[in-house]
Amino acid sequence: MLFCASLAFSFVSDDFGVGTIVKDYHCDLRSVENYRPITISPVISKLFELLLVNKFACFLESDDLQFGFKKGMSCSHALFLLRQTVDYFTNHGSNVYLASLDASKAFDRVNHVKLYTILNNSKVPKVFIRIIINWYSKLLVNVKWNNVYSDIFPILSGVRQGGILSPLLFNYYVNIIIARLRVSDCGCRLHDYYVGCIMYADDLILISASISHLQEMLDICTFTGNELGIKFNGLKSKCILIGSPLTVNKPSLTLENHVIEWTDR
Repeated sequence: MLFCASLAFSFVSDDFGVGTIVKDYHCDLRSVENYRPITISPVISKLFELLLVNKFACFLESDDLQFGFKKGMSCSHALFLLRQTVDYFTNHGSNVYLASLDASKAFDRVNHVKLYTILNNSKVPKVFIRIIINWYSKLLVNVKWNNVYSDIFPILSGVRQGGILSPLLFNYYVNIIIARLRVSDCGCRLHDYYVGCIMYADDLILISASISHLQEMLDICTFTGNELGIKFNGLKSKCILIGSPLTVNKPSLTLENHVIEWTDR
């Protein structure tokens, strides 16, 4: 199926394809950064993706530390785990160091070729991979500006915003970040259970009882993010120290070559 779309200045779209929405009307409307693409899909494509989810979702499972887009899971569950972890370590006399990472346009940065490679190296059925390649390789768009249309060009990255299948694909794509943090063994543990990070969709919190380990975890996120094409914004990310004493020396930690600001809340 061939999808052709029109990207308009505010929100105008054909029945099949992609439209845009303004992120913040109080910001510069001339800035490309202030616009977000969304997918306008026909009912038949949504039904098709729903069938794919029912058939292949069991092959696209992500780490237990990913709480986003999962049935029976919510932000409250992620916050509960975070609170229990922090309380456990502080009650045993240990400080806890957190880093809240901001991933810039993570859903739009899913590289299709890398996604195909990750799926191909997994146990996902090949028929599903072929469907996804066919499904995404035929997404074409053009830009409408002042009633003038650009040439048609292909979309090479990003999962369809609002697509039924998109959350599963995104979780599976970024799951490697959690996997590498687990292997590093940096971060907090509750007995034998690793709780060094908590992810909710594209929001990631790193949890460590050691500042040096926290920097190692930040380096892993930087390296893996660059490999996946996902950019963590060091200027918008924050660190926080929880415990006693709160006056300990807090060294500069870096993410994507930017020093992360320490905050107290």
